[in-house]
Amino acid sequence: MTSLSLREDVLAFMTSNPTAWRIKAIAAKLGVGVQRMGLELSQLNAEGKLVSCTVKAPGRQPEEEYRIAATEQKMDPHHFVISRKTNVRLRGAG
Repeated sequence: MTSLSLREDVLAFMTSNPTAWRIKAIAAKLGVGVQRMGLELSQLNAEGKLVSCTVKAPGRQPEEEYRIAATEQKMDPHHFVISRKTNVRLRGAG
């Protein structure tokens, strides 16, 4: 069973740091065990709150990376313009 506070911490951290994170890195940032973090990230991924991809590097084991799903990002929609060319672009950006 996952902890509500861990879930909230993960979502808050991922929202404020919207780059891709590996399980070990986010576990270290939040001070949680890797196994527990892996379970929480998998659950959030299954719920559609996070998205994941497998990263392969030569000579290393494939690892999952997670990032916050676009639907969970807390952004002001007035700061973005939808464009066919770029999909999303900041207003005022060339």
